[in-house]
Amino acid sequence: MIGGAHEPTVVLHLVWAPLGLAPLRAFADSYRDHDAGSEHELVIILNGLAADGSGSGSRAELLRELVGIPHRLIELSQSVLDLVAYRQAIAQLGARRVCVLNSHSRLRVDGWLSVLEQALARPGIGLVGASGSWASMRSRALFQLGLPSAYRRVWPDRAGTIAAFRALEEDRGGAPDGGGRMRGLYSAKALLDMTIGFSAFPAPHVRTNAFMAERELLQGAFVSQLRRKVDTHRLESGRDGLTRAVERAGLRVAVVDRAARSFEVEEWPQSNTFWQGDQEGLLVADNQTDSYEQGDFARRRLLSAYAWGERAAPSAPLG
Repeated sequence: MIGGAHEPTVVLHLVWAPLGLAPLRAFADSYRDHDAGSEHELVIILNGLAADGSGSGSRAELLRELVGIPHRLIELSQSVLDLVAYRQAIAQLGARRVCVLNSHSRLRVDGWLSVLEQALARPGIGLVGASGSWASMRSRALFQLGLPSAYRRVWPDRAGTIAAFRALEEDRGGAPDGGGRMRGLYSAKALLDMTIGFSAFPAPHVRTNAFMAERELLQGAFVSQLRRKVDTHRLESGRDGLTRAVERAGLRVAVVDRAARSFEVEEWPQSNTFWQGDQEGLLVADNQTDSYEQGDFARRRLLSAYAWGERAAPSAPLG
């Protein structure tokens, strides 16, 4: 309970239509399979639909995936970046508490929502996530530019590391950052852009694939201009991003695992929720956790070091 009487949480799930049906189908299946454990309203944000309703995921096809699932639909009039979509949807809500799930999110255990609610109800906590990261886009960019970076201690082979990230980008159609979306980080201009507004490693931030906070706090944090993808990166993990806004408000951030254990920032590497161990603590999966889960040991070491530096402790994949 937060602030006395329990008020149902609004759960926002973003549907990015150009991705097609598969991500929504996977989310819907996981939602049906895993009871939330708490009263809530599911709100589906439909974003990126072609003006004529055509494309890889037409409106009718997408909505068919939600048959039998009670929900409210918010349709955005034009395509926007993911965090912009959340901001627009939150502005329409009257709920006190909001849980945000991105397009690739998949619920892994029963009681997933109550786990997040219980963590947020702890004294002094203002933001909780199903995973977090210490990864720094600034330190990653400096490393690729051959400049001093904390990552030199964990990636002694600069050329080999850059090649490994290139291979990951080719496999996934975009190389990840600690929050999940760093693409095309190879031109000097792009690399320099990634040094602006970001802190050096470690740069703790709650990942925005699955997080919960009070609506008023989110509205206050989502005020920056978000015109480019790098702007959403800054909102997620930058010096003036969501995590920092919560801390400036005198509150703490936490990561919660599938067993309902809550972890403070310094404990995140041992939560095994993101790019660590076998991710056995993971509460909500997404495409970034898949990259690690499905990778060989070399890839796991690469990603774990990115997220946790010298605290990296990846497990070798079974088989």
